[in-house]
Amino acid sequence: MANKNTTLIISDVTAMYPKINQTYKFDSSAGERGRTVPCAATDDGSEYSMTLMLTKAQAVSLYSSMKEHYTTTKNDKWDAFPKAADVFKLDDNGMFMIETKLKGKFGTDLTEPPKQFDANNKQMPSDFLLTSGSVVNVLVGLVTYEPTRGCGVSLRLRQVQVIELAEMKQRSAFEVIDGGFNSDAGGFATELMAPAPSAADDFDMGSPAPKAVAAPKAVPAVAVVKEATAQNAISIGLDELEFDEAG
Repeated sequence: MANKNTTLIISDVTAMYPKINQTYKFDSSAGERGRTVPCAATDDGSEYSMTLMLTKAQAVSLYSSMKEHYTTTKNDKWDAFPKAADVFKLDDNGMFMIETKLKGKFGTDLTEPPKQFDANNKQMPSDFLLTSGSVVNVLVGLVTYEPTRGCGVSLRLRQVQVIELAEMKQRSAFEVIDGGFNSDAGGFATELMAPAPSAADDFDMGSPAPKAVAAPKAVPAVAVVKEATAQNAISIGLDELEFDEAG
């Protein structure tokens, strides 16, 4: 029987949405639909988390390791290891996504935060802010699910080595305005212009006429069909993977 504390290094993968500088939890009262917010490690539901993006070759190798661990640690009466489509999510670019997490506490005992290292193996502060899109090596523990949680293997986050740190991107809260100001286009003033001598006389403080509000644009039916077709293709792609042959 395999060691239930088996660890595995997943190399040269892309980190997405890393939340490992401290613990976070989902707060249903934050915003209209709720969102993940920073929290104390002692809070219920606190965890460190990160999504990994893998190529198909990397995903097949990881799937094989997870399946082998599950097969050698499960109870004989448990179900077979889940199919690839239940382990990974497939994005629009053909990359395979999988979650790795670590609870902030088990019972009343706090967990040790994931350690972060640079490419020279220099340990960084625990609150180092890893950016989405960075290339990393990740050490995870393979943990077999109990049947009450659904059979499978979770990836418990232990250490992260940063190979390439992605530039932090500032996300806008606004929608794109077609035809609006474009900072990439030239021709706009770079200095304040002096007012003409008659500017004070010409300046009209009267209230401007109200502007007509444009009706919202209808979404073309073709766009809806294309989106549905793309989602269908992703589902079919996962269903047709031959991961089980690797295990």
